[in-house]
Amino acid sequence: MLTVLLAEGWTDFLLSFAGDNLRFVEVLVFVLGLAESIALVSLFVPSTILFLGIGAVHSAAGGEFWPVWMAGATGAWVGDCISYGLGRYFKDDAAKVWPIRKFPDFIPKGQVLCERWGVLGIIVGKFIGGLRPFIPVVAGMLSMPWALFLPSSGLSCLIWAGAFLAPGYGVNFLFN
Repeated sequence: MLTVLLAEGWTDFLLSFAGDNLRFVEVLVFVLGLAESIALVSLFVPSTILFLGIGAVHSAAGGEFWPVWMAGATGAWVGDCISYGLGRYFKDDAAKVWPIRKFPDFIPKGQVLCERWGVLGIIVGKFIGGLRPFIPVVAGMLSMPWALFLPSSGLSCLIWAGAFLAPGYGVNFLFN
């Protein structure tokens, strides 16, 4: 009984806090999307799991899906562009630069995905856990044209952010 009361109190607190701070959720989701798309940083930020929870809490507190979805997608896209730029700048030396050299398997796996699937590899790569932030680096290393990278990254970020934010909003919609 005490556990249920504590859980209810915690839930009430969380929803109240979220409702009082709705304006900050978009900034938080932007930063999480950005962190998830930068090599190494993404290994320390569980944005995917956080997106699921944020979607549920934000929705339950009365927040709207669309601005948060765009914030998450935009953050991820900016992170992809930074990672792509680093890959393009360092080229073959990118695999030797810390922190990428600490994960030597990710570059060859990303190369296989990008060379075999091209633009589709950018989109699908967004859903491959630890490989996610390395795909843009590899695309830059391979000198994929910006005109191909930018829209494919943008589409992948929209799909990714939506796929992990929407279930939280959907659960709240079903129960209200």
